[in-house]
Amino acid sequence: MKRLTVPACVGLAAATAVSGVVISGAAFAAPSPSPSPSAGLRPGDAYAGIGQAATAPKGGASAQAAPAGIRGVDVASYQGPSIDWAKLYRDGIRFAFAKATEGATTRTETGYVNPHFAAQYNGARNAKMFRGAYHFALPHKSTGARQADWFVDHGGGWRQDGWTLPGVLDIENNPYNNGRDTCYGLKPGQMVSWIRAFSDRYFQRTGRRPVIYTNTAWWVKCTGGNATFGSHPLWLARYNTTPGAVPPGWRTHTMWQYAPGSPGNPYPTGNWSVFNGNWAALQRLAAVARTGFGGVNAGPEPVRRGRALTVLGRLYAFNGGWKGLPGKRVNVYFRAKGSAKWVYAGAVNTDRYGNFRKRFKAKKDGSWRVTFPGAPRYFGTTSGADYVDVR
Repeated sequence: MKRLTVPACVGLAAATAVSGVVISGAAFAAPSPSPSPSAGLRPGDAYAGIGQAATAPKGGASAQAAPAGIRGVDVASYQGPSIDWAKLYRDGIRFAFAKATEGATTRTETGYVNPHFAAQYNGARNAKMFRGAYHFALPHKSTGARQADWFVDHGGGWRQDGWTLPGVLDIENNPYNNGRDTCYGLKPGQMVSWIRAFSDRYFQRTGRRPVIYTNTAWWVKCTGGNATFGSHPLWLARYNTTPGAVPPGWRTHTMWQYAPGSPGNPYPTGNWSVFNGNWAALQRLAAVARTGFGGVNAGPEPVRRGRALTVLGRLYAFNGGWKGLPGKRVNVYFRAKGSAKWVYAGAVNTDRYGNFRKRFKAKKDGSWRVTFPGAPRYFGTTSGADYVDVR
């Protein structure tokens, strides 16, 4: 949403704790009038939806006539630290995103941190809302990996507390008068590589893929209609009475930002969105953690026919770091040499450290692998295959 410009330099900012995440802030003034591209933006003024209002049709959706769905808002420094989150909750708002960062600090660039982020992020949570953070991308300034690091290091991380939504990459129209076009001067292939680098680093740091906030027209133009990001939740921006077509690669949107915040709406607070799903789906988006296997082995190898063969390994979950996942069912599958079919062989539960071990009778040459089907708070995963020679 609309915001106040406050560049933040690493080493000069005061540290503020946000639910276990350290972010940086700097001295700031009172909220300024809503910035607009025509007025000329200062670094940090951009917000989710800044490119939408100018193209919104007359008679489009408004906050007073919200579409069906679980309602949410997004905010930035313009809304200040004293949002009445309790009132928003009473009036049906159940999730909120706060702008955390923009760009990144490098040797040639000063990154931006929202000075009100901690108050907004924690305020939404204290009002019992799902909460998340977003990063306004400046892909011409620094690499996607660098900006993902800046975002995670300044409040945009994720933790499996049941209330924190994955961080958002806001990639949309270039709002700045910087001599570059709406695609920031990048060719489609360069833009796709930048987005992928951001996503991969965010995934590496948090175990989650970021939500992608964008609009269909920008995506088609600036990525060439790339269709390889469909595994990311989509937050679609379109100020209209319907969400319209989604970008290539997605079958539907996860969230739809349908109207801007303005004094004419019930609250001059942020843009308005709806979640495309039920309460259980929103809970799952917040709570589901990445999982993976480590040390999966079938052996001994080779083994005599009729002797014992053991499949063992460890199931991990990512929540700020990889830790063993206890008490979960792991399924074991076998594929005989020359066959294309995996056959269920048995199941075993992980111990308190996430370890598992299952014995079988060696019958044929072939490969073994294990799967975790997933759980309410965890994604499923499948291990690699381990071949065993039976003699």
